[in-house]
Parts: sequence; structure tokens; C-alpha cells
Amino acid sequence: AFAGFLEFLKMNLAGQTSVRIDAACASQGAILQGVGQVLQPHHLLREEEMATALPDLARAVGVADAPEPRAEGVPGPVPLAKVYDGKIEKAAIDAYRRDYLTLGFPRWKKM
Repeated sequence: AFAGFLEFLKMNLAGQTSVRIDAACASQGAILQGVGQVLQPHHLLREEEMATALPDLARAVGVADAPEPRAEGVPGPVPLAKVYDGKIEKAAIDAYRRDYLTLGFPRWKKM
């Protein structure tokens, strides 16, 4: 079912369905492009940079005791690790190809 949903997302994000693109499913690139029409972001942080970049950013704006960033699981009835495999990875990359290429998303599984 998840693979089917990703196939739908691929078509939806490419404008090949009559369904509007829900903001929750929009690509990060599209969201940045939309924000950029109003205001240019000062910083873009990659996940692997957050442990050092967020405390540095907090100190730069005068917050000395910012909490440490921590990983949080996504709530749901089935953990992603239970359904995620190379086939799902490929479908996610196909749906969000530009984000994977330009924003440096790491691969979780071998394809």
C-alpha cells in the first residue's frame, strides 16, 4: 500500500493527477521555492549538521542554554523500519528525485 501511495505521489507532484498537491506531501524543494518568493532563508541545515549547527545558531541569537537536538520517531501504528526496503527507497527517490539530488538525502537501504 505504501509503495502504491508513493507511486501516486510521484504522479501528483509531477502534476499528472487532478488532485491538488497537499502541503504535507510537497517536496522540500517546492516549499523552499515558495518561501523564497516571500523571504530568502538565512540558513539551510542538513540533518547531519543539526547537532552542531543548531546550538551555534542559538548562541548567535543570544540563547546560551538551548536544548540538544534529539532524534524523534514518527508516531504511527507500524514503524517505518518494518515496511521500508529497497523497493520503497526507489519509489521514494522516484517521487522526490530533485530533493534527493539537490538536498543530499541519504539512502537508508540498498536497492
